Amino acid sequence: MLCLFSEESRAATLSGSFQSIPAGSNVNLSAIGKLDWVHWGLYTDTSLNRKGSVSPQISSFTLVGDSNSFLAAYQYADNFNGYSWYDGAPVASVTNTTTGVWAYSFPVAIGAGFQITVPADTTERTLQVFVGAFSAAGRLEAVLSDGSAPSFTSSPVATVNNLNNGPSGVFALDYAAGSAGQTLTVTWTLATARGAGGNVSLQAAALTAANADNPPFVVVTNPTNNAAFPEPATLVLHAAAQDLDGTVTNFALFANANKLGETAGSSFSFNWANVPRGVYTVRASATDNAGVTSSSRPVKIFVYGTQGTQTNSVEPAPASVDLTAEGSADWTHWGLVSNTSFDHKRLVQQKISNFAATDTNAVQRYADNYTAFSWSDGSPTTDATATTTGVFITGATNGFQLTAPADTEPRQLRLYVGGYGVQAEFQAFLSDLSAPPYTDTTVSNVYDSTNVVYTINYSAASSGQQLIVNYHPDNLFDLAYGNVTLQAATLQGGPSALLPIYIIEPFHMGNAFSLSFMTQSNHNYLVQYVDALTSSNWITATNVSGTGAKVTVTNETTNAEERYYRVKTE
Repeated sequence: MLCLFSEESRAATLSGSFQSIPAGSNVNLSAIGKLDWVHWGLYTDTSLNRKGSVSPQISSFTLVGDSNSFLAAYQYADNFNGYSWYDGAPVASVTNTTTGVWAYSFPVAIGAGFQITVPADTTERTLQVFVGAFSAAGRLEAVLSDGSAPSFTSSPVATVNNLNNGPSGVFALDYAAGSAGQTLTVTWTLATARGAGGNVSLQAAALTAANADNPPFVVVTNPTNNAAFPEPATLVLHAAAQDLDGTVTNFALFANANKLGETAGSSFSFNWANVPRGVYTVRASATDNAGVTSSSRPVKIFVYGTQGTQTNSVEPAPASVDLTAEGSADWTHWGLVSNTSFDHKRLVQQKISNFAATDTNAVQRYADNYTAFSWSDGSPTTDATATTTGVFITGATNGFQLTAPADTEPRQLRLYVGGYGVQAEFQAFLSDLSAPPYTDTTVSNVYDSTNVVYTINYSAASSGQQLIVNYHPDNLFDLAYGNVTLQAATLQGGPSALLPIYIIEPFHMGNAFSLSFMTQSNHNYLVQYVDALTSSNWITATNVSGTGAKVTVTNETTNAEERYYRVKTE
């Protein structure tokens, strides 16, 4: 008999092996996950960290089990071995964390657990899956989507089989599909429950291949992120790189888009002299002997002048705020009725901007804020009493940006913000960088909400500037629900706001017409008239300097049958 096999059929393979992990040992995910790695449960059940220098390949988990049972995943922190990494995202590095997630089924049901997927084609890869069990035995199954190789099913007796919590184990799956564009699906489930709390756990996974190259790891070690220096600055930049499976052949440092220098070594120091005022993003790149290049996380630095002023503070948010009383120059509130609600002070020039979202996630409204806000001079909503509304946005790269005017006049901006399951970064700086910028990470809570008010007292070196505020996550503890919140802002100081003008006590006698109005100090008032409303050529009858008192103006040269008057403020 003659048997013919195609290249695709010969390439297909799927086999698995199991090895216990000694208690107290530490698994380096960065080293073994050359193509990709994932760790679950660092902070909460939704925490997912993965290799940051590659395109994601290992999926997050989905829960599987009886649809008639309650299924949930929970984080735990007493695993018998630890996991470490240095090239992760969103958390860059971790040393020996004993965290993971476990699958809860009520009632306890055989077949409840986790499922993950990885891409498959004719290239042979190895996927390691790190699992455990509590008062239970587990079973792992792996299946190729094209069925080009027999599936793999483990024996629960020979794998993780703990009477209580105990040592974990790792499955190594060697696989290749019969064609491109396929998927390997891996399911880790409860095979035997030894009590009412029996469950299986999942900690990490790592993907590699025989000829895979682990990208070099590179980091800027000096200066630190958000460091600030007075002008003209002389900065010492330092970065380092390592390559676990080769050598670093090229190293370069960049500031914004400009290359500062390069070397052939695995570390680089550069003296950057006479750096002018500005905001700079510094990064390093490294190339290994296989020609693979990776970049460091960017480091933001500020170089500032000293002609302006900026002092900053943060404190817990109060239980209630009267925005009308506090915001003498302007105030804003977000989220009263919907996620786009934007209320602000009426009858003044709007000074505090509406926010701009810094990424693509949707801004959402909420109504259980700690601080209750009230106002009586608002637009479009005239008044509100003790509203606990605000807006929030989820996601590691999503936040808010807003501005307030700045010039040589002193002002005070107060901003009410918060966050859930997040360490947030608040940053405020003048557009002309005429004073040191401010960065703060007070809002930080893994499992609950934090609410604060930031107070910025500032003045710029020149007119026409802005105070720029950015508020976004620095570290997201809850990947699914972690968020930053924004509720309100108030502004005091600066030039006095122009008040509306009301003509009072109008009086006409013969050819004379008189009118009165209230003035403000440091403002000029033009009393103007036209003989027909269809005319746009308003004629100035007189110019009055404001004193803060009422003034009366009489126009004694009126011969027209009709005349229309207005008062214009300068």
